[in-house]
Amino acid sequence: MKIPAESLAPLEQLGYTEREAEFLYIVAIHSGFFLQRQFTQFVDVAGRGPVTYFIKKALQKQHIREHLPERGTQKVYHLFSRSVYEALGKNNSRNRKPGRYGMLDKASVRLLALDFVLANLNAQYLEEETDKVNYFAVERRISKDALPAKIFRGDNGSQTCRYFFEKFPIFLSQDGDAHFVNFTYIEDDIRSLQTLASFLLRHRPLFEALGNGFKMIFVSNSVQNFQSARNIFVRTFSATRREHETQRLARFFWLRRMAEEKRFKELTHKDVVEWQRGLKQYSALEYESQYQNWKQAGKLPQLEPQASVPDPGQLFETFLVVPNVVRLGTLAILETAQSAAQRPTPQPPA
Repeated sequence: MKIPAESLAPLEQLGYTEREAEFLYIVAIHSGFFLQRQFTQFVDVAGRGPVTYFIKKALQKQHIREHLPERGTQKVYHLFSRSVYEALGKNNSRNRKPGRYGMLDKASVRLLALDFVLANLNAQYLEEETDKVNYFAVERRISKDALPAKIFRGDNGSQTCRYFFEKFPIFLSQDGDAHFVNFTYIEDDIRSLQTLASFLLRHRPLFEALGNGFKMIFVSNSVQNFQSARNIFVRTFSATRREHETQRLARFFWLRRMAEEKRFKELTHKDVVEWQRGLKQYSALEYESQYQNWKQAGKLPQLEPQASVPDPGQLFETFLVVPNVVRLGTLAILETAQSAAQRPTPQPPA
């Protein structure tokens, strides 16, 4: 990770050392929240003196505040100061004032993302929404319609389109002549795989556009869902699943047109419920474009009977966050996680 010198200088002027400024930059970009142990890991010092001094200084300057954790008693700190984000040129960062995006803004999810970044500091991250959109739309020449997006509606009727609104870390890597875009999914403490399935559906057009030029990394502090997550990923990009999803999408388009034409008397209660659910599931921009094309053609384009992503099983990885050993490096942790994921899942007694 290359931290611009021009971003560190303003933080040093606020009274922080170079190393402290680097840590605050990483927190501001990737999390908004942090723990004492994460600062200690980053500066790589022994004893509580340096971290205690840093925390006390940041609290006195009112740059951070204690955040009530969702569970447990471990102190969580939130970097919320407007002056810090303005110094970094991140005035509108969601990390400064979270809360609008529900589960994605939970401190536990953000802390796990920070653990991942701290374990992979040498990676080349696409930090902001604009960085990601420019990389895919400009450098890779992928249509914006293929990028995961969501429309947020304000109280005054305004609409805001957000791309990659999960803000999970995305970084670039190279293996010989092969270039990869590495996407991460940060598992929350509820461990619901339904949210993973929704994430994959939103990203599927982009993954398909990238072909075998991407990797999907499932990040968690537990191996509990590693194998199940892999199965969902492979199933999502299989030919059978793709055909099934196409049929469901075509049915939703039909229900949407019926609703727009106010033909509710021709629909059953089950149809109406399915239409309402579809409005949420298919709210991304890509579906709006497909819907307009469907209305003109009367059908969706025929898909070739093949997997939408070549050999999806080879594109999925897992990452186990273990705070006490995370400094061993990515490779050791990945190998540990993958070995655990490959062990057979215990079956309940008959």
